[in-house]
Amino acid sequence: MIIRFFLTKKAVPLLVVGIAFFLAACQTKTPPPVKVEQGRPELFTLAEGYLENGELKKALDAYGTFLKHAPKGERSALALKRTSEIYLKLNQPENALTILEKISREYPDYTWIPGVRYEITDILFRIGKNRLCAARALEWLDTYPDHPLKRDILMLLGDNFSVLGEKTQAFGWWLKAKKEWSDDPQKITQIDEKLNELISNSGLKILNQLAEGAVGTLYAPKIYYRIASIYLEQNDKKKAIEAATSLLHSTRDEEWLSKGRELVKRTEEEMAVKQGVLGCLLPLSGPFSIYGEEVLKGVELGLGVHWDQTAETGLELLIRDTKGRPEEALAALENLVIDEKIMAIIGPVSSRAAIAVARKAQEMGVPVIALTQREGVVEEGEMIFRNFLTPSQEIDGLIDVAMGQMGLKHFGILYPDNAYGRYSMNLFWDRLNDMGGTVTAVESYGVDDTDFADQIKKMVGLYYPRPASLVQRLEDMKTPEDEEDSIYPEEPEPIIDFDAIFIPDSFQRVAMIAPQLTFYDVLEVQLLGTSAWQSPKLVEMAKDYIQGALFCSGFVGDSEEAGVRIFVEEYRDNFDADPGILAANGYDTIRLLKKVLSDKEIRTRKDLVNALLGSQGFYGVSGIITFDPNGEAEKEPILLTISGNSMVPLQ
Repeated sequence: MIIRFFLTKKAVPLLVVGIAFFLAACQTKTPPPVKVEQGRPELFTLAEGYLENGELKKALDAYGTFLKHAPKGERSALALKRTSEIYLKLNQPENALTILEKISREYPDYTWIPGVRYEITDILFRIGKNRLCAARALEWLDTYPDHPLKRDILMLLGDNFSVLGEKTQAFGWWLKAKKEWSDDPQKITQIDEKLNELISNSGLKILNQLAEGAVGTLYAPKIYYRIASIYLEQNDKKKAIEAATSLLHSTRDEEWLSKGRELVKRTEEEMAVKQGVLGCLLPLSGPFSIYGEEVLKGVELGLGVHWDQTAETGLELLIRDTKGRPEEALAALENLVIDEKIMAIIGPVSSRAAIAVARKAQEMGVPVIALTQREGVVEEGEMIFRNFLTPSQEIDGLIDVAMGQMGLKHFGILYPDNAYGRYSMNLFWDRLNDMGGTVTAVESYGVDDTDFADQIKKMVGLYYPRPASLVQRLEDMKTPEDEEDSIYPEEPEPIIDFDAIFIPDSFQRVAMIAPQLTFYDVLEVQLLGTSAWQSPKLVEMAKDYIQGALFCSGFVGDSEEAGVRIFVEEYRDNFDADPGILAANGYDTIRLLKKVLSDKEIRTRKDLVNALLGSQGFYGVSGIITFDPNGEAEKEPILLTISGNSMVPLQ
């Protein structure tokens, strides 16, 4: 604070008024009348005029000349004060400091000396003499504890100790200054910013010291929140809990209490997991072992197990065999979550195990990325994800092409009498109705059947005796050529009133059904299937009967994309086989988790869930992976057709 004095060009009377104004501004009580010395008042008045007109150098010379001849007194002190002000305006703080020090020494009893001594401390701060500034400021505070400039000194002490790096003292002085400035909202805001910035930029040692001085203030919960957050970053969860508990005890403010409770909850969640540890639930023995083993090979390849890259990723994979049984899967899940504290689960594959694990995982609060087609699995809760092409996604893509691109209208359905077959049949039929297609024939068969003659005959009108009216109508529809060919017919001809047959079953079953369709003259009918058809063995077993067949896929191994080529080559090198859709999905799932978990902010299972939902456009070998709000991977099927000895993408 620079104290200004104003005098007019009139000599003595107005000079007296100016000095009185100066004294009034710098003391807490009315000063005694000022005695004006005799001398050469015209020089002082001249200097004042120069100063008022902004002619600083002329004013400085005039004050200097005046001081050479003026006796020591009030006016000479005032001239010195004016001189210090001019030096400050000329950006010469050292010269101003010299003058102010002289005033302080030679005029110690004047009532406005506290203002001079405050200016001395302020200049010392500005020129970087912080230790001396602190000493002078503390001395000032001891000498003038009740002076109006006290709050300025307190603020200056806080700023000074902050520059010195003595944050604890700076914090204390700013707290005292805030009390003194309680009537000035703008100043209060300024001090709040300083205090909050200090808290935000301090380490644990300083914060713990600040906490002692912040008891009973609104800064205590902020300090404890910062302490707890740092301990969490350092993975010292026990001390984080202690700091969060101190926060709860330090305030009654509901906002801070809510933050404190959330901090305790988050810390407990972090204590429940080991960073970078993942679980894998797969059927590695039993009837579904072939599927579990393929997934595991893809996961191992994506993790880098075969190149000792797991140390680089920081991930650890704990594998458990579910044997394809729900009870085994649930026992393994509890072991991984409770004992091993895994971050997330990959799998299961089988439908029954997947739904059982999904329900329990949601209850236990652990994320699961299932690799199953079981519909409804993601509906078990927010912790459940699926990275696999679903029957509804496959059938939507299949019908869009069959009706939209190929122009097919009438369909037959031949399906296995199991959960998958019935579900696929109903889904296909419903979708056809939505698109304006029709189902003209539908039959089911037993899951262990190998002879499908009865079902095929029923679909084409060869099983039951034909009514006479139908026989006559068929005769009437014959052309002369048909009549000639049927002079000696052995059996009735099939009635094929569908353009395509949909068979939602495995490639092994399709390889048995396709030749029997040909045997009963069900020819020139488009065969449609699901991703369960995708196997090189299908071509080996039934190549001549499935040419042009159309089915869905989630992965094409002979793709020209660089990432797919690398994956296929590495898979062949390590396992001497070609990867399928299960291996591709396992490979993509572990790579997606590696990418997401590389973010150090992912410290709880809930963090991982949010990160998975927020991850957009991960490029995998099975396509681009983005999870919808329900945890379902948004996938579009690739349609393959049989051409010669190959399965090729439909153009």
